Amino acid sequence: MERVKPRRDGMKIGGRKPGVGSSSYVGSVSKKGAEPPAAPKQAARGDSVDISRRAKDVRNIKTMLEGVPDIRIEKVRAIKTEVQSGTYKVDAGKVAEKMIGRAIKDSILDKS
Repeated sequence: MERVKPRRDGMKIGGRKPGVGSSSYVGSVSKKGAEPPAAPKQAARGDSVDISRRAKDVRNIKTMLEGVPDIRIEKVRAIKTEVQSGTYKVDAGKVAEKMIGRAIKDSILDKS
């Protein structure tokens, strides 16, 4: 078996360094096929608002509801007459359903 002698003159370092200059070459190649940069867009002249159809409907409904009184006098009179005559009946199931529904809604709103 032959022994390899270490070189005494050292290793020659010089010439181009790996990777140096390659990025500029890659950049120039990729720019050749690229489109020219777009002209800068001009700023809008002013603010504009586009209200959707749904938003308009909500606004209209809100306006209509503002005209409705909180207390429906006709309903109050009818119930008052039934109570006084002893014919007013309460549906316990509906009352319980509404109470539970309201409690659920309140707990959801409290968490958010």
